[in-house]
Amino acid sequence: MNLLETFDSYLSLPREEAYNQYLDARNLKIFKVILSLVGLAFAIIFIVNLVDKHTFNLSLVLGFVNLAVIIIARIIYKKAFNISNIRKYVFIFLIVQLLVCISIEIFYPADTEPAPTSKSKKELFKSDTLKKGDITISFDQKEDENFIPFILFFGVMVLIFRFSRTEMIQLFAIGFGVPVILMLLLSATFNASSVIPNLALGILFFVIAFTREKGRQKKFFEQYDFNYRKNYESIRMKKELNHARDIQLSMLPENDAIIGDLEISAVSLPATEVGGDYFDYFKISETEVGIFICDVSGHGVASGLMLSGLRSCMHLILEDNSNPKIVLEKLNRMIRKTQSRKMFVTAIFAIIDTQKNKGMLFNAGHLPPYKISGESKEIFKIKKHGVALGAMNNVENSESQNEVFFDFNKGDKLILYTDGVNEAMNSSRVEYGLDNLEFYLNNNANKKSSELLNGLIEDVKRFTGSSVQRDDLTLLIVQRN
Repeated sequence: MNLLETFDSYLSLPREEAYNQYLDARNLKIFKVILSLVGLAFAIIFIVNLVDKHTFNLSLVLGFVNLAVIIIARIIYKKAFNISNIRKYVFIFLIVQLLVCISIEIFYPADTEPAPTSKSKKELFKSDTLKKGDITISFDQKEDENFIPFILFFGVMVLIFRFSRTEMIQLFAIGFGVPVILMLLLSATFNASSVIPNLALGILFFVIAFTREKGRQKKFFEQYDFNYRKNYESIRMKKELNHARDIQLSMLPENDAIIGDLEISAVSLPATEVGGDYFDYFKISETEVGIFICDVSGHGVASGLMLSGLRSCMHLILEDNSNPKIVLEKLNRMIRKTQSRKMFVTAIFAIIDTQKNKGMLFNAGHLPPYKISGESKEIFKIKKHGVALGAMNNVENSESQNEVFFDFNKGDKLILYTDGVNEAMNSSRVEYGLDNLEFYLNNNANKKSSELLNGLIEDVKRFTGSSVQRDDLTLLIVQRN
């Protein structure tokens, strides 16, 4: 193991779990190579069998099926195998290959000679051949045939892959037990000159693998303990931040909801452990639903604490009043009174009345939302907005300047988002922008809210590629059914 290898991905896990993840990361790389090598070996075996016997036999069929499975596994490798399941699949792979190799050896057709007039039971067992058309199934056993060489296959594989000592003992039992039992059952003689060297070499491989595993584990734990003590405070802080992230995400409502005639789809993807975006929705009455989205300046612990206060205040304010302008004015006063540092919050609160087919919203410095007409599929940008919460004592300077009233009929959609959408950057530091957002909405206006949301997220990810997410991204879509 490389002593300079970073332990950042392991230190947040318990020692045993970290070590198992370390082993599986190695197994994931090794298994990819082994699949290719074993596939090549079976391709050669298949060709040799076909050229040698000039007929389809059971061992040829077994080799072909096994080769096909290996090729498929190699093609879908990235999709099928990962750190969480690689150990299980490697274990299954080794056992299956052992059984396939032994089956090919058993059913490989031997050269037949004219059968004697009478046979003993032992001779019948040794050479029984079943033919049907061009398919030949043979159980011929040579006098000096044994299955001990297959122990070497298991010994080499256990030496190459990374297993725990318990798993090695299990593989040892399988890898030694199956060939020895089959040799005793199916072979006529015990050839000491062939059996003993192979058996000794196989045992040696297992002993080496077992010893190396013990040393590998000891070395890993020493390095783990050293790095854990060295980075204890940063590890503790990371755990606390992850816990804070879990708490913050638990404060968000369900991503998908149906309230009366309204279908709501939303998602929030923090850029760091604790984000600065928040969305929520509220059932105000039997016909009214409130929609809220906000973005605290920056992101991190301070933003997360601010959001926690905003969420609590929203629930308290809505018990008395649901008018968007009044709600945001009260939130603005809370922010101005309770924090001394300059933190600003952009927010939108909207009320959808399904009985009146109307919507009303107040925008406090947030990005302009979009409305898609269910009938014409036309897109409207709702541009009016006031100042951000916390920036001034009042959220607007003139009466009713930032209140917007709009029709909201069946099939209509309302799209709210934070700047993590339009400011998402690719590797060339080019922003996704409102133009791309509007282009996507225009081309997908007929999709349902959930499909529209998931498609837009995927479109942003395609644009940014491998670039790191720099800002929190939140998207909320409301559809009238």
